[in-house]
Amino acid sequence: MEKLKYIVEDSILAELLGVQNFSNKESAILELVKNAFDANALTVKIVIKKDSIEIVDDGCGMNRDDLAQNWMHIGKSSKGYEINGANGKKRVQAGSKGVGRFALARLGANVEVFSHKNACKSIAWITDWNYSTLEEVEDYSLIGTKMLITKLRDKWTEKTANNLAEYLGRTYCDDAMKIELFFGDKEIPINRVFEKPEKGVNFSSKITLTYCAEKKNLHCCVESDEFSEEAQKYCKNNIYSYSNDIDLKKEYFDKSFDEEVTNLDNLLMELGDFTAELYFGIDRVLTGDDERFLYKRKVLSNRYNYGIILYRNSFSISSYEGKKDWLGLGKRSRKSPAAATHPTGSWRVRENQISGVVNIDKKRNFYLQDLANRQGLDENNHYKLFVEIIHTGLAEFERYRQSLIRDINKKNKPEPKAEDSITAKVVKNPETMKILTKDEEARFVDELEGLQKEQREYKKNIEDTEKRYKYDVRILNVLATSGLKATSIAHEMKNDRNKIDGNYEFIVKALKTYDMWEELCEPDNTKVAHLNVPELLKKNRDTGVKLLQFMDVMLEEVEKGQFIPEEYCIKELLDKVKVNWESDYAWININVEVNNQVRFTIPEDVITVIFDNLILNSIQQNEKRNRLEIEIEVTASADMLFVCYRDNGVGLPDKYKKNPMKILEPHETSRKKGHGLGMWIVNNTLNMSGGEVLDIISNIGFEIDFTIGGNL
Repeated sequence: MEKLKYIVEDSILAELLGVQNFSNKESAILELVKNAFDANALTVKIVIKKDSIEIVDDGCGMNRDDLAQNWMHIGKSSKGYEINGANGKKRVQAGSKGVGRFALARLGANVEVFSHKNACKSIAWITDWNYSTLEEVEDYSLIGTKMLITKLRDKWTEKTANNLAEYLGRTYCDDAMKIELFFGDKEIPINRVFEKPEKGVNFSSKITLTYCAEKKNLHCCVESDEFSEEAQKYCKNNIYSYSNDIDLKKEYFDKSFDEEVTNLDNLLMELGDFTAELYFGIDRVLTGDDERFLYKRKVLSNRYNYGIILYRNSFSISSYEGKKDWLGLGKRSRKSPAAATHPTGSWRVRENQISGVVNIDKKRNFYLQDLANRQGLDENNHYKLFVEIIHTGLAEFERYRQSLIRDINKKNKPEPKAEDSITAKVVKNPETMKILTKDEEARFVDELEGLQKEQREYKKNIEDTEKRYKYDVRILNVLATSGLKATSIAHEMKNDRNKIDGNYEFIVKALKTYDMWEELCEPDNTKVAHLNVPELLKKNRDTGVKLLQFMDVMLEEVEKGQFIPEEYCIKELLDKVKVNWESDYAWININVEVNNQVRFTIPEDVITVIFDNLILNSIQQNEKRNRLEIEIEVTASADMLFVCYRDNGVGLPDKYKKNPMKILEPHETSRKKGHGLGMWIVNNTLNMSGGEVLDIISNIGFEIDFTIGGNL
């Protein structure tokens, strides 16, 4: 049997693997820089002229056999994982596909390669991609390789050479090999991005993420220099640093990445260790915000704005050089547009506010594989998990920073105006202006400046409020639509109330009329459950009663009167909630402790929404228990209700133990099919009333302490 091998013309190979495989001239040059790096070079020199490109390295060079058996063998790579570097440092080799040499074809139509390997004769390989020659020569004696490319496919100028320098500064992140770039005789410096990051100059906060695959743990560490020292007296958390370890098995217990993912444990292990160092900084602080939020500086003198670059060892991965929002931060922030001051919404980092590096390894992160066209990574389940882990680390930083800003913002509540203000006197009587003293004139100017500042702040608050309510409405629209559907069904059922309520009696009466009832009740006819007619009818009746109760509750809760503030006896409102839930769930007992004399002006729906969601949350978390005890304690002041709600259930899952307040964020849930809105609705309702969550405790059972205001 004859074995056949494909034969492909050099020109076709050059077109497919060179011209079409490299999207731009810069990426082609980078590929040749990688070859020099893998050849253990200490220096690679690139000289660009209008009609030629010369690339010279001092690496190990090639002999005749190397070039004939490796260089000319398409798809074959002689490169392993790691080599001992010429400068004593180990190098992880960048190449592996065996096609990088065709980058030469992307750059020019004619190529001359001269190379010399120690103790071997120098060689010369010359090609026009139609015809190639290889010969041993005597005139190239330096150890290393020189490539001369002519008949260039692109026009090179000093500007495009500068663009190349910037590109190489992004894509190469090692000091094992020096890259020298010249345009003609002029050297163009290559400055690596993120080489010497400086806090307060390049960024205001540094986020370091370290993922350990064996422990399935993500360590998040934040160093911040964003706020002035004064801010600390308002903040519960340290304004300079924060750290947390996240058990990702617990964190992702309820998360689905793909229908095909059946074993998250294996996926987390296979992904492999990786690190990230991210730099956060806002473009500029608006006038007045520096005082309101106690920012340390109004601008960063040299803020990083390079995007997030993904490096595999010494080189970036194509399409992940920071130009593309490969982490989807823009989409992520648009889904949650809440400002950092938002009392209940989750603030998200914008893609233009963060730069940095993510580091993966060729061997350790094997499952993060290049696409066949080398323009990115295969977005498989390992990649999706990889991105999700980075998002999880960012979320830790976002919660930390938002907690600081929320705490600082509490000091910004408007103070009552002084009765004796000069402005008020002038408004009442403009003639007062004529008799103002020098001191009064100065006070008047200060007051006017203060009013202007308040006006600016008011305008910004209005904008923030609009953003907040747009965000809230988007979430609540979904719930409202479901509620309207349920209400419509309840109205329709109301018309059939008599049928639902009386059908059982009518059927039993009919069976007795036909002399069938007694027979159906005989023991022999009731042994098998699905043939036990009396029992089936009884169950249908019980179900009908529950449906009618549900219908009554639904129609009652959407009455317009529910939304009008009135003075209520709080004990009566809570007893009403208690009766509704205990009638539907025989295994729960709700104990309400509140003085009968406590009266409070509030819309009834506020009480219903808060306690219905809390009780529902307790029920859903403890469905497997035979008995659930719930206690509600209420005390009151003139303008506030103080509430302690607790149950004796299983408490919060482990992933919330370090930060219980996390459950108040939208879409945060411990149930696999939960929507994660119940506790957010509670928190949002409390904030709108003028109250707040004071504490969440989950050592034994679940406890939440909060206040309810009368702002509504």
